[in-house]
Amino acid sequence: MKIPDLLERAIEEEIQGVKITELKEIAQELSNRYMNEKRSGQTLLSKEKEALAYLGIRMPATFCAVTTALKHTLSVVQNCNIETVLDIGAGTGAAVWAINEQIDTAKITCLEREEAMRKVGQLLMKNSEELSKVEWIDADITKTEDIKGADLIVSSYMINELKQGERKKVIQKLLNLESKIILIVEPGTPEGFKNIKEIQKIALESGAYIIAPCTHQQPCKLPEDDWCHTTVRVERSKIQKILKSGDAPYEDEKFSYIAISKEKFETAQSRILRHPIIETGKITLKLCKNGNIEQKVITKKEKEVFKQCKKKKCGDSI
Repeated sequence: MKIPDLLERAIEEEIQGVKITELKEIAQELSNRYMNEKRSGQTLLSKEKEALAYLGIRMPATFCAVTTALKHTLSVVQNCNIETVLDIGAGTGAAVWAINEQIDTAKITCLEREEAMRKVGQLLMKNSEELSKVEWIDADITKTEDIKGADLIVSSYMINELKQGERKKVIQKLLNLESKIILIVEPGTPEGFKNIKEIQKIALESGAYIIAPCTHQQPCKLPEDDWCHTTVRVERSKIQKILKSGDAPYEDEKFSYIAISKEKFETAQSRILRHPIIETGKITLKLCKNGNIEQKVITKKEKEVFKQCKKKKCGDSI
């Protein structure tokens, strides 16, 4: 998967004014900061050049992760009319670009506390006729109470940046807003999935319904040393290859997500938890099926199912 050509050109235009060597150094520093610093609500990115480096190293992966999570979600809520969107912790707007590719909306609002991210996000969206109308609000979700809901509320890679004590309050705040769907995307790591499990628990206790990726309305049965995640292959741009010092044409982004609604929808019956193991004459699947974790072997005798499974990947429903 790749980002839209319009977004790729906009990113290249914004980066043009900075020396690649300088941007590469900042990108490496940012990568180290994100990997090594504990998530305690501190500002990890606040300068304009840092925001520009972020465009190259993280925005494409975030776009692809949200695109994939949204596709899975919309496959469940096919008849849900979404006209308004609220992106909380919008960063440079990757989620909004992803949403704009799939949904025809009337109003989109981005909430972002970091001025550098807002500024760059707005500049990118000026290149799009639809997204140039997006409203950007300077606000911190942990502090502000003056937030209006939307048909679709999205948060990508934001919950993991909060202090431990703030997470539950923010999750409850999102659940209390008027909405049809809440989509939350987190890193596809044990820590990221731990946040997703906490969100699932709070949502179920609040009387909400989990519509994706879960196949049930009960606490997750995965053991503590296991985690649910989805993978999307991200096509690297020329800028990404330079900033990441790599020649590989792609990278795999692992993410965990959860989609919540106050309305009940029919969820997928089974979802693939790990990449299918394809061997001669058989395919082995690890599934979440109606809330139970199962191992299933599909053989060539099951012609149609076998054919379908050969095209499936981690995170897909079946």
